[in-house]
Amino acid sequence: MSKKRSVNDNSDPIPPAAQSANKQRRTSTPAFRVARESSGTAVNRSSRLTTIRTNAHGRRGYLTESRSLLPDPDPLSSLSINEELPDEAVPDPPAYWQLNDNQAQTVVPSKPPKPKRKRQNTTSTKLQEWLIFRQSCLDELLRHDGLSDSLDQEYCISCKKVCGVYKCKDCFSGSLLRCRDCLVNAHRDHPLHHVEIWNGRFFAAVTLQSLGLRVQLGHGGAPCPLPSAGPENFCIFDTYGVHYISVDFCDCRTNGFIHQRTQLLRARWFPATFNRPKTAFTFDCLDTFHELTLQGKTPLYDFYHTVLHKTDNLELNKTVYRYPEFHRVFRIWRNLLMLKRAGRGQDPAGAGATAQGELAVECPACPHPGRNLPEGWELAGALLFLYTLFLAVDANFKLKGKDRGIHDPELAPGWASFVEEGRYQEHIAQYVDQPEINTCQSEHDALVRAVVRCTPGYSVTGVGLCICPRHCLIRKNGAGDLQKGERYCNMDYIILSALAGVKLPRVVITYDVGCQWCKNFERRMEELADDLKLDPATIVEVGIPSWHINGHGENCKSFCLSYMDGVGRTCGEEVETTWAQTNALGTSVREMGPGARHETLNDQWCGWNFRKIVGFRSLFLKRLKEAYAMRDKHRLIFQQFSSTFSPQTVQKWEATVLAWKNDRSKPNPYMEPASSTTLQDVRLDLAKEDAAEAARGRISPHKVTLTMFLTMALDLEEQQYALRHLQLEVSKMKGTQTSKQSADLEEKRTSLRNRILRWRQAQLAYTPCVASLVVQLALPDAAEALPVEPAESMPLYLPSSLPQHLRQLSEITTVLEKECRLRIAQADDALAEIRRQRRIISGLWQFKRLNVDGTGNRACTRMRTLYNRFNLRTQRSAGCYRAARSALLVLDPNGSWQSRLKDLKDDDIRGPGKDDNGPGNSSFEPSWIWLVPRIHSAPDMGDSEQVLDDSLQVEWVKAQARKQRWEEEVLLIQEEMRRVVAFHEWKAQWWRSQACCRTDGDRHVIHGVTAYAEKQAHLCERLAQSCVTSWLPTLKDNGAAPSDWEACYHYSSVVTTADISGETSTDSDDEVDDDEGAEEIDDGGDEKGECSEGDDNIDIDLFEVED
Repeated sequence: MSKKRSVNDNSDPIPPAAQSANKQRRTSTPAFRVARESSGTAVNRSSRLTTIRTNAHGRRGYLTESRSLLPDPDPLSSLSINEELPDEAVPDPPAYWQLNDNQAQTVVPSKPPKPKRKRQNTTSTKLQEWLIFRQSCLDELLRHDGLSDSLDQEYCISCKKVCGVYKCKDCFSGSLLRCRDCLVNAHRDHPLHHVEIWNGRFFAAVTLQSLGLRVQLGHGGAPCPLPSAGPENFCIFDTYGVHYISVDFCDCRTNGFIHQRTQLLRARWFPATFNRPKTAFTFDCLDTFHELTLQGKTPLYDFYHTVLHKTDNLELNKTVYRYPEFHRVFRIWRNLLMLKRAGRGQDPAGAGATAQGELAVECPACPHPGRNLPEGWELAGALLFLYTLFLAVDANFKLKGKDRGIHDPELAPGWASFVEEGRYQEHIAQYVDQPEINTCQSEHDALVRAVVRCTPGYSVTGVGLCICPRHCLIRKNGAGDLQKGERYCNMDYIILSALAGVKLPRVVITYDVGCQWCKNFERRMEELADDLKLDPATIVEVGIPSWHINGHGENCKSFCLSYMDGVGRTCGEEVETTWAQTNALGTSVREMGPGARHETLNDQWCGWNFRKIVGFRSLFLKRLKEAYAMRDKHRLIFQQFSSTFSPQTVQKWEATVLAWKNDRSKPNPYMEPASSTTLQDVRLDLAKEDAAEAARGRISPHKVTLTMFLTMALDLEEQQYALRHLQLEVSKMKGTQTSKQSADLEEKRTSLRNRILRWRQAQLAYTPCVASLVVQLALPDAAEALPVEPAESMPLYLPSSLPQHLRQLSEITTVLEKECRLRIAQADDALAEIRRQRRIISGLWQFKRLNVDGTGNRACTRMRTLYNRFNLRTQRSAGCYRAARSALLVLDPNGSWQSRLKDLKDDDIRGPGKDDNGPGNSSFEPSWIWLVPRIHSAPDMGDSEQVLDDSLQVEWVKAQARKQRWEEEVLLIQEEMRRVVAFHEWKAQWWRSQACCRTDGDRHVIHGVTAYAEKQAHLCERLAQSCVTSWLPTLKDNGAAPSDWEACYHYSSVVTTADISGETSTDSDDEVDDDEGAEEIDDGGDEKGECSEGDDNIDIDLFEVED
């Protein structure tokens, strides 16, 4: 509704020429004339009209200037409308570019356009506003329980002869009362409506069956000359409740004998049994539950009881129990839908001839030779990477299956995502004793797999899955059950089944343990059947997903996707998102039989694939825009970075990268070289210096060398920290400490005290100035009378902890210098240990979240224990680092070490990747502990330009890799867009070719077969058109539009939904209250017009259920 107001304004900001054009346009509009004649408004020539309104496309907040509406020689005349007119009565003013040259020259705006005000009416304020109307809404609800509009009605609204006492809750005019006969006649085509009778006090539920309604089947609703009564109290399950009806089957045989099950199916009722049915389920009921379980993972048990509660929530009537029948019918229904949508009904060979994986929903963006690849694609040369098939592999241990010992046939064995079970079991039976895949340096996996390796009472411990990682669609025959963890025999069979029949030059497989799985892969493949072997011409490359690579050791970094040519910005972690939507089914599928479990997961994955395909339009467009921006950004960064080096240096680095890609045994140029100085290296250097001093005749003041003395001091410092932490943990325990705990603590203290006292002798030899500080050594008798100080609290009086006047003594200068060198190495080693522990903890936590959460308290407790163990080690290393840095601040406060060894806060101990509750990927900043540069402290390491260039080699090659990956990403997305459109076009042609395959059979069935194929072809074409409409403007702006798109789809700069579908459609925003006006900004809307994945202008369903 538009909001209009009148204002008095004698100034005229619009010149007369423009006013005349406006008058002529507005007063000549038919809608304006109608509104003017019918509104009965008065004309006031001293007023003007200002309109804040909503335009035809639903965009709000446009302010129309005050203007004259009626032709009048008086320039001050205007029209005052005292009542609100419809939007059609106030057309938009002509835009500046719609005026002719003379008019355009005379239009002078009087003031800048009014900015949009921020919307103040949010969900919270609207709820508060509703409180005013709460009572009136409650009254309207209660009004429906009385006679309502029929309170003064005496007779039946239809016949006007008999008193009406019945109403229908489902008919639009159901509140009007009817007599019994009129109600029954009105519901012969609506036998499942809910009716009520007025008993003088309230409306009571009554069935149409009790009123005499009989439902005739077999003639499409027409009467039958020879009806045959069906079973008494025939039960119908509908979305809105359970109904008992009286049915008559056709027995006239006019069109031949039609079985009762067939008559029910033609009425869109699915029989529970196929011989003598007494129960049926409406197609709408089955389809509603199907959509609900795909979207919300609702189990059948909950939906079944929801229908029962809608029928009789108090359970006052006879209980209906049809749960086994519902379960069985839905399994059949789901199988029929998969066959129908895959085109098996158009094949003369029938459903029994379905091939392996044929019912799976295939990814249109992946390369399919003969379907969506251009002619001569094999000769693409350097662009051949565009036709790479990407495959992501992972295992999940939440989708278990109990060993219930029941025989459960599978209705679609190997026809969709799961491999054919019989052949699969024969294969893995040959590898009973095969161990799990070795987990290399991914230490957390080696520890936690024991938690989920085998669960008593379960025949299936998890599922292995293959998807296309760039589009996140499950591959056909890309899933299989796991019995004892991730064994080679299971994963090899699943992966090769997903790749069966692939004829492409390159396949890239991402797997979290791909570094170990790829070893001897070709040898293991030779042991499988010929139809599972890959084409010898196909090159297989293996990578580790981007997040999991952080949990692997240095030797596995060569499997990083960021350094692999031709993969773009492929992440490989997309397979984890598929588990997010299926893990909710874990508690349901583990109770199912093996056949029902496979069918449920197959159906879920097909639904997932379909929703992904629908969302390609917005998803690919978003990715392409980001790729264009990031490509340009990283090109500029790399160009600027490269300009700081000499051409000879850049050529040398390029040759190094090329050599490594040709021979992976050579040093990895993307890896930071190992630190040139460690704590043990410093100890060795200092020991050599001590030996050189002894060779020159300088005798050490103690039998323990100075290096050994300082090393022992650092060890004692770490032991004190560990003992303090142990004492703190013991004090936090509930209850009183046991005698054993106290005894163990005292023994550790005594042992540490003795080591400190032995070390004191060497301390007095090298730092005699501390003698006055060590009271126990100076006054042993008095020390015995003093309270015994805990060993973990005894001060060591290292040189760095001495007062300043003692540190300035010349006798300890050498000791201070050597401690400083040891402290720097100690801090570096502590940081390296923190990073190692964080890699383990991150992988451990991710594994727990994906595979252990929800599996029971025992498994979760074990995982928590492992986590606490590694976290304790991390905290100990952090304490060691902080102690070393504190000492360095005293020993060398202005040293160069401060540029690397920063203050370590608790928030800095994170990573290596992004935390779940952290910022997004675009704003994520890694902790500084992962960015510490390499140490260059060797004696012969200078500051020459060559040395500096070599230290920046890793950064240069990484910058080059980022630029190359984004350039590849742009080309890959453009090719994927083209493939999607080409696949839909091919699919449309395929459906039309299937339309005429069946010629024998019932002509009515053949007609339906043809019509369904034509409809699917039409929907495929519409989807292709919608993709072109969404993508072509961006592609054209960047000079990458396919040459045939604009010609084939008649694209123009302005394309609407009506242009595509040939139908009239209206876009509308959220409802706007009249008192809010049109200046409101939609709450939660996207002002830029962007939409989320799957939110497109055309809402079509390639898998429509209705024929």
